Amino acid sequence: MNNSTPPSPLATDDQRKAEKLALRLIEDPRIRAAREEARATLRADKVAALPDGYLGLDRALDQWILALTMRCINADPWRPKVLWNVYNAPRYWFGHVYAGAAVAIDNPDNSNREISVDGDSAYIIHGRFGKPATQFMIEIVVDFDHYAGIGRTLSALTTQNIVSDTDGNFTITIDSQLAHGRVNHLQSAAGKLNWMFMRDSMADWRQNITTLRVERTAGPPALPERTEDEIVGDIVTSMPVWVEFWRGFKDDFLGYPEPNRLVGPNGRPGGWGFLSGGRFHISGGQAVVITVTDGDANYTGCQISDPWTISPDPVTRLASLNKSQILPNPDDSITYVLAARDPGVHNWIDTVGLLDGWMMLRWQGVPATTDPATLVRSIKTVNLDDLASALPAGTPQATLASRSAQIARRIAEFAVRFVEE
Repeated sequence: MNNSTPPSPLATDDQRKAEKLALRLIEDPRIRAAREEARATLRADKVAALPDGYLGLDRALDQWILALTMRCINADPWRPKVLWNVYNAPRYWFGHVYAGAAVAIDNPDNSNREISVDGDSAYIIHGRFGKPATQFMIEIVVDFDHYAGIGRTLSALTTQNIVSDTDGNFTITIDSQLAHGRVNHLQSAAGKLNWMFMRDSMADWRQNITTLRVERTAGPPALPERTEDEIVGDIVTSMPVWVEFWRGFKDDFLGYPEPNRLVGPNGRPGGWGFLSGGRFHISGGQAVVITVTDGDANYTGCQISDPWTISPDPVTRLASLNKSQILPNPDDSITYVLAARDPGVHNWIDTVGLLDGWMMLRWQGVPATTDPATLVRSIKTVNLDDLASALPAGTPQATLASRSAQIARRIAEFAVRFVEE
């Protein structure tokens, strides 16, 4: 990394303080005791009987708990902060190691940030798109149970409909009123704790994440700031519901389908994209071959996760590929090969030794004219010895040199997200 690389918009003082507090709180004896109770529920889950589920149980639990802790810390709409949460890759910055906090097949191409919002207050977000910009989305979501759940999307804005100036600067207003002619407005729900979720999806890891700052501009008198003891109590009270929801998420969000087939593509809430996914189950000598089109989307991606929906190392391993990291077939379709060992195909999705897990395909920033039925062409399970005959003509191949370069580029570009002041 050269010295001219600018600081990451994620590396804020609020982020540093929140992470240090979270790392301290998760060691509190009350939270550790609640963790052990939650762990017993995971041990009883059918996934824990799978070798990969048993080995990944504690990692999944710790990632869920750290994500909950960060959300509880940020549940202060009177003093709103933009905090990065739900990202499973470990990182060393700010003088500490942050092991990762994730749920629901967290995408290494995304930077997910959160702000808590009082529905009876008004806020302004000041933003600036990066150059080059990501595929950006911001939404207002309500109706969580102890912070758990997917919630209900009230309103959303994306790169395609946010009005900005020539330098990429924009402001977004948030309150419980209709827009009444205001551009870049999000309507919240009065009388509720709302959450704003912001997502930068990088079709290329050289894209720059959107800079964001929030201020509360009107509303009722602020409640007193919570003590650490009160935040710990919130985490302990919320943990059973939170862990139970994310434990069961894998069973519900796609219906726990038979392995090696895809469900969808399904539209995303707010109309900003599509996803298609399913479980995989393969031996070390097998592969799942998936051929798709990009649908003219601003962002496309394919990744895998473990059986708990927690992804493996996305930096030194090719456990995901986005639009800039793949090579298309001669007809512009894209063929991914999911396998535990290198199949010699450029678009290899490395299962990192997992025999069981989840696979997910995403398309974001999709034109309204795109027919989702055209996005997935085929999926099939083959023996690696027979792979050549199962690939479309002209499928891009990989050599040892090109694979090494592919991973080296990945490591270098990933590091840009953690550049501090």
